[in-house]
Amino acid sequence: MKTWMVCAELVGKTDGNSSAKIGFMNITTWAESKNMAEAKIGKYLEWHGWHLVSVEKSHIVNENRKYGETESDQIERTRNNPNAIILGTFHTYKTT
Repeated sequence: MKTWMVCAELVGKTDGNSSAKIGFMNITTWAESKNMAEAKIGKYLEWHGWHLVSVEKSHIVNENRKYGETESDQIERTRNNPNAIILGTFHTYKTT
């Protein structure tokens, strides 16, 4: 098993009074393959009322690469829990 970082486009759940929010999020988890990581994340998001629209990037976390502070913290939290699915910041954008 490897730690994967997946940049996903998704539709966020709403409180019912506002329109759906669409955006991107980095998500980390443990998996055997890219397909397994993406499927695991998709099921997790759906269980929480979110919808996975697409996967923009998916890669095994490179221990020698310099990540930003937020991503490094996310990777470390994932590394310490083989059952983890850690959601990063949800960056929304407007659609018209």
